[in-house]
Amino acid sequence: MDARQIINYVNFAALICYILGRVLNMGILSWIGLGIMTLSSIWTIIHWKENDKMSNYISVAFLVLVGLSLFGL
Repeated sequence: MDARQIINYVNFAALICYILGRVLNMGILSWIGLGIMTLSSIWTIIHWKENDKMSNYISVAFLVLVGLSLFGL
């Protein structure tokens, strides 16, 4: 399995954790999802040229989501 596919699956799993945490009002699950999103997005941005454009844009969107969640919006 290619590293790009793995990071896409990790992003998808993090998004599911975050959404389930918000819907079920479980703070720890939301924080786990945010942490995974942050780490995978930073990894994607570090390897910007190796990834396709869609993965790069998704990682930037996830970082925006993490920032908005940290500020409580």
